[in-house]
Amino acid sequence: MVFSWFIRFLIVMLLVRLVWKFLGGVVEGAARRSEVSPVKGVPLVRDPVCGTYIDQARALTLRRKGEMHYFCSERCRTAFQQDSRARARGH
Repeated sequence: MVFSWFIRFLIVMLLVRLVWKFLGGVVEGAARRSEVSPVKGVPLVRDPVCGTYIDQARALTLRRKGEMHYFCSERCRTAFQQDSRARARGH
């Protein structure tokens, strides 16, 4: 009977210690400033044909009348060129 109380006491002490360490870690983590700087976003541009937003560094480009246009795919760039040509012909 004394042995069972001793086991219960050890289990309770172990649980108290685990909760104490957990709470100490939470407080320490909340108080410490992050050593990693936040990641900066990448500039996004919008495809004028389909409206998809793309990373400017990875986009396909086309300069038309001094203005740079950005495209998500060759298909969108071709569609833009064909539409521009049709407008230029007056269709």
